[in-house]
Amino acid sequence: MASQDASSTDGNATRTASRVVLPRTSRTPDGEALFEVEAPSGQRLREPVAQPGVPQPAIPGTPQRRVIKGDARSIPLEDNTVDLVVTSPPYWQKRDYGVAGQIGQERKPADYVTAMMDCLNEWRRVLRPSGSVFLNVGDTWKNQSLAGIPGRIEAAAADAGWRIRNRIIWAKTRGMPDPVQNRLASRHEYIIHLTPQRTYYYDLFGYARAYGRNGSTANPGDIWDFRDVPYEGNESLWDEESPISKVDWNFENPGDIWDIDLERNMARHLAPFPSEIVQRAVTLACPTTVCSECGQARERIVEKTADLDPQRPQAKRAMELAKEKRLTPAHIAAIQATGISDAGKALHVQVGTGRNAERVRELAAEAKAALGGYFREFTFAPKRTVGWTDCGHDSWIRGTVLDPFMGTGTTLNAAYEMGRDVIGVDLNPAT
Repeated sequence: MASQDASSTDGNATRTASRVVLPRTSRTPDGEALFEVEAPSGQRLREPVAQPGVPQPAIPGTPQRRVIKGDARSIPLEDNTVDLVVTSPPYWQKRDYGVAGQIGQERKPADYVTAMMDCLNEWRRVLRPSGSVFLNVGDTWKNQSLAGIPGRIEAAAADAGWRIRNRIIWAKTRGMPDPVQNRLASRHEYIIHLTPQRTYYYDLFGYARAYGRNGSTANPGDIWDFRDVPYEGNESLWDEESPISKVDWNFENPGDIWDIDLERNMARHLAPFPSEIVQRAVTLACPTTVCSECGQARERIVEKTADLDPQRPQAKRAMELAKEKRLTPAHIAAIQATGISDAGKALHVQVGTGRNAERVRELAAEAKAALGGYFREFTFAPKRTVGWTDCGHDSWIRGTVLDPFMGTGTTLNAAYEMGRDVIGVDLNPAT
């Protein structure tokens, strides 16, 4: 089977395997073969599968839920036992919860940042090396100026060795009323994605299928559309269509702006946050299963395909040209390995271009010459899950999500429903 390594990231983001595979045929709904390549001698080609995606082996039993009354800066957990932290600490100088030892009522912003760094240091201890933190934190107005709290935390964390992977924008297009007349109303908060290591668990493929456009495996980017956040009786909070839905998501990364409306919550906690924030973070950064012996997460193995959509005229023409020109699987694999970036201006302005082997570049050039502009159809062909990594110890446990400021338990409830073990910590736990 022809294959060519073709994963491309910024070098830090994902450890997901990626292979280029060319199925032998692509067919119309009636079964007519539209495209068939000649296989080189001794080369076996696989038929396309009917259903993309291979389910991950399940863990028997039910997820575990644990609530700890305690401080986010000193958590009674062993080292390297948590896969993901999703939390929203009290914002600086916003609400006084009347609890001794609380974070958020410090006199100066610098004191608040120091307290948050104490938290991050503790979370680094309990995180596995492949773990992540998704920290939802808002800013505060003081003396007619923003205090710059999120930026201060990011700067301090970076100085302490954390990697700031994303500053996700939680866009609240229909937020609480704000009577201010001399500035724009605040309609967003930050969700900061931090990692203690260069490599970490990150399932962009699974996230893109869940939150990308029409189940696309492309990267949906940083805009999170939360139109259908439940209100009461599982009904949508708003009937009108969200403006963000008009965005064309025709690319591989969903992006870092998450459009999420507030949820109504009748609990005593004053500042619950939407469960979809948790769902997105868990989908991205918490493995379903982890080895209890070596700590390795079971990661998705993804391969590229040549399963073009024959209903699209451009895709159909691309398959016809490939057949007419007698392109081989190696030609198609080379196209997918080089993409559209290893040509023209991209060679001079994009990092990472021009690094494929000489033979791969030669095959790609031949295929692009034969296909003309239609080569892009194979470049953006869909991917599929073909399996999951296995360390060989056969000792799997569930991934674990920690919320050190659990409040009403939104994080715990959402992650538990997604099959993860959950741990909540709070000075005054509500559940």
